[in-house]
Amino acid sequence: MSVKTPPRPLDSEDPSLRSVLAALAANSLIAAAKGIAAALTGSSALLAETLHTVADAGNEVFLYIAIRRSARDPDPTHPFGYGPERYYWALLAAIGMFTVGGAVSIWEGVRALVNPVPLEDFWVGVGVLLVAIALDSASRTVAIRTLRGQARQRGVSVKTLLRESPDPTVTTVYFEDTADVLGALLALAALVLHRLTGSAFPDAVATIAIGTLLVYLAVRLIRRNRQLLTNQAVPERYIEQMHQRLMGEAGIEELRSLEAIYLGPGQVLVAADVRMDPHLDAEGVADALMSARARITHEVPVITRLYLTPID
Repeated sequence: MSVKTPPRPLDSEDPSLRSVLAALAANSLIAAAKGIAAALTGSSALLAETLHTVADAGNEVFLYIAIRRSARDPDPTHPFGYGPERYYWALLAAIGMFTVGGAVSIWEGVRALVNPVPLEDFWVGVGVLLVAIALDSASRTVAIRTLRGQARQRGVSVKTLLRESPDPTVTTVYFEDTADVLGALLALAALVLHRLTGSAFPDAVATIAIGTLLVYLAVRLIRRNRQLLTNQAVPERYIEQMHQRLMGEAGIEELRSLEAIYLGPGQVLVAADVRMDPHLDAEGVADALMSARARITHEVPVITRLYLTPID
């Protein structure tokens, strides 16, 4: 027997959704502006940034789909809900960042080293990059606020949350926006150096650097989503807290085993083998377990499935 908490309905107040929509709006505008500037200036770094931003905009579409599909109610075909949908679509977004944003940018940088292109319309490129930095910084601020709110709820640092968060959407947006800002700064520095030195070498090197940064972040996100898709356990400190919480329940004398895995963002399955008070009869054991489930799932809504098995 289990007590189930229904998934939170999707609405505009979902903090992950706000981060994704803010990033999608910013990246759509920036991609168009960078594309025009790249065509006018001939800068390979700007072209890499255009590809990067186009990939990011496509990723935000994937993340929006992830939020929508993962919020669906459990049904007979998915009795534990659709939480892992978020991991699947976030994995596709990370792969898109790797291929379109990272690998293609590195290739374009190598091509620019072999066949350098003269710089034109310098000030157009500078203006577009400055606007891009401002918009990306604003989008990143939304993601940071969401991350800080989630970190406060968990009682951890933002750094710890980025490493172990079960919600890949907001962390993906944060990493994308961080890469956007750094990439735009690199492209801006490359444009200035190209103008000052007359050499396209800094432009090509910046393009390769942007691609390398994207590949690194994409590999990190792919690894994290793989962990979540393969039923990763929740961090050990939460296991310890759950252990203490169960041991505080009336009728439970010993905890023989305890496992907890993520079913999705904000959804955890907990299974435990417990030794009950030997003085309880069968009805007393059933009542104690029912009461423990009801209290714990009410006090800790993130636990959507709690299985307690009495053993000798």
